[in-house]
Amino acid sequence: MASRKPEQSQFKSIDSGDWLIMLFFVMAKLLVHFFTYSNFELHRDAYLYYAQSEHLAWGYISVPPSIAFIGKIATTIFGNTTFSLRFFPAVIGAINLIIIGLSVKEIGGKKIALALASFAYLLSPAYLHTNALFQPVAFNHFYWLLSSYLILLLIRRNNPRIWIWIAITFGFAFLNKYSIVFFFAAFAFSLLLSKYRYLYLSKYFLLALAIGFTIVLPNLIWQYQHNWPVMLHMAELRETQLVHVRLSDFITAQLLMNSQAFLIWFGALLILLFYRKEKQYNLFGFMYVLIIVLLILGSGKAYYALGVYPILFVFGGYFTEKYSGRYKHYIAAGMVFFMFIDLYISLSFDGIPFTTFQKVEKEGAFRWEDGVNHDIPQDMADMTGWKEIGEKVRDIYVGLGPGNVNNCDIYCYHYGQAGAVMFYGEKVNIPQPISFNGSFVFWAPDSLTKDYMIWIHSDLGNDVKPDSLLPRLFQMVELKATIKNKYFREDGTKIYLCEYPTAEFKNYYKSRIDKLKNIYRQPRVEITETKVRFGISAQSDARGCLKTQKNDRLGNR
Repeated sequence: MASRKPEQSQFKSIDSGDWLIMLFFVMAKLLVHFFTYSNFELHRDAYLYYAQSEHLAWGYISVPPSIAFIGKIATTIFGNTTFSLRFFPAVIGAINLIIIGLSVKEIGGKKIALALASFAYLLSPAYLHTNALFQPVAFNHFYWLLSSYLILLLIRRNNPRIWIWIAITFGFAFLNKYSIVFFFAAFAFSLLLSKYRYLYLSKYFLLALAIGFTIVLPNLIWQYQHNWPVMLHMAELRETQLVHVRLSDFITAQLLMNSQAFLIWFGALLILLFYRKEKQYNLFGFMYVLIIVLLILGSGKAYYALGVYPILFVFGGYFTEKYSGRYKHYIAAGMVFFMFIDLYISLSFDGIPFTTFQKVEKEGAFRWEDGVNHDIPQDMADMTGWKEIGEKVRDIYVGLGPGNVNNCDIYCYHYGQAGAVMFYGEKVNIPQPISFNGSFVFWAPDSLTKDYMIWIHSDLGNDVKPDSLLPRLFQMVELKATIKNKYFREDGTKIYLCEYPTAEFKNYYKSRIDKLKNIYRQPRVEITETKVRFGISAQSDARGCLKTQKNDRLGNR
């Protein structure tokens, strides 16, 4: 198909009034998150990413490296504070509003379109929730939206050089969250089916492939050197979480996640797919459908699709303004009013970052990823209790005195505990916690050499009873604290101070950590089903190492 002349960019048509509108929404977004950042503790996943930021690498067992680098920048600037790890998610949400504004102007939208698209994003419970969490998903939405904007520029301006920017965006998006592959798979196929397929013939497309591959190569090398842990992680994720994803729940969630702007995004989707006068943009309609299909086929969680909706807000605002005639002001006002009402209603079941545990609590009203109903949302249950764990462990550690603090290890059942201990113990130089969960395997010592161990137990997915187990592992055991918080997912967590590990336990630990580390070494050492002492098999140890316990609705890798 022959190339066509580029359409004139609308960028020059952005006047001071348009910039003021965008500035208003950017400031509103920042103020919302900066004034509510302390309403909840950090999510359990934030502590994992903080821990990774203290061990920078080109990859980790469950996620690419980008989130760790962002965490390092945040804590270097602001210190170990809740604000530090919530600063960049809020900023990236504000940047999304700028991209939305630029996209609206690129297709010829005026002030009503700009306001509608911006309100749709600003008042979305899903994005308010996401931008309150230090997780890759917040940045993932940015990359999906930026990619959509660049694709819009590519087809409108007929400028194949934009392939370079698309490739760079893909590369950095891949280093943030692997689900960007869904987006670009849908884009590649949709472009092939569209009238813009001739863009593949450009030399810049081949150059873009090389650039994108170069950016992601360090992570691919890391994956290869460690026996592709992402594949092991995805297999574990499918077995423990994705198996609970129901098609009906997935479809329902697509309708509800941005229900405040349903008329805007769904109306835009229908026009993009079926209205011939707007067929120059039907590529985006095809992309949406393919993304949903790919996620369904891959048993993806509903929120994986959240990144595709902002560009639909853009087209929805534009089409509303364009086709509403003389009633467009009234229609737009009605839509915005409905958005506020919908946001208010949503506070009763997904009010992060505004609401409280007490206001949301309803018996059996919330289905978690384990397929069981609970009294509060899963994310909220993962946003309390960690500070208390971290501070109590810190106090126990300091209480050992100067002569013993360097003779103490800390054992944590999973990364949430271990990351919290690191985060709140940083000022007292607390030692690297030991855990067999996720990337903590890489950082664990090969043997136990110290006389003291602070042991943090959890009943979550664990049927081992510490009061009977620990006296078999140590010569002296004392229960130092119990976490009592009914909203905490791990209410009842116990913290023990143990002294003088037995020779039998030291040998067991050395064997166990060696087997777990061998999973990620070349060549891989297969672990057979061999019964060991203390009621745990080597095979279950290995599986426990691979589990990342992604118990957040918006935090899965």
